[in-house]
Amino acid sequence: MAFRHINELPLGEKIFRIELSSDDDISVSLTLTGWRETAPETPIASGALTMPLADVPTLRIALTRALRALALAADVSEPIPDRDILRELFPGHGAPWVPQHEEDLTRRFHAGETIARIAARFGRTPDSVRTKLRELGHDPRRPEHCPPDGCLSWSRYASPVLLGAAETGHAQAG
Repeated sequence: MAFRHINELPLGEKIFRIELSSDDDISVSLTLTGWRETAPETPIASGALTMPLADVPTLRIALTRALRALALAADVSEPIPDRDILRELFPGHGAPWVPQHEEDLTRRFHAGETIARIAARFGRTPDSVRTKLRELGHDPRRPEHCPPDGCLSWSRYASPVLLGAAETGHAQAG
């Protein structure tokens, strides 16, 4: 089973993009890029690694230990503990969507922003963004698709087309 996972994390004015992919389920490729929002053409981090998929858990432990050691040596704060990663990386996780956010989500989606970038902007997981897009009547894999009666017609909003059809139906019946 081939896969590709992209995660963009805005941390202050810096953005880091981590891409994991596999075409054969035997090896995995990890690509890291980083840049400042004010100068996206100038990388501040870049690298690529290909390794056996079975070694990913070991590499995770090794990288975590190495980054903690580096943080201590450089006298910078400790990396986020594993149990707090979701809360720290996705501060909007579990918060209700408000109408302004739904409108902004739809606008960004139609403008061609990636799901990973949208998720990072809202502090939510990519799965949360995909779920909300489906609730709003969009197919996250097809940005060109828009519900026939408007982008925000599904979810908690009443569709004007359906309401108009219902009123017309009652008037004809009466």
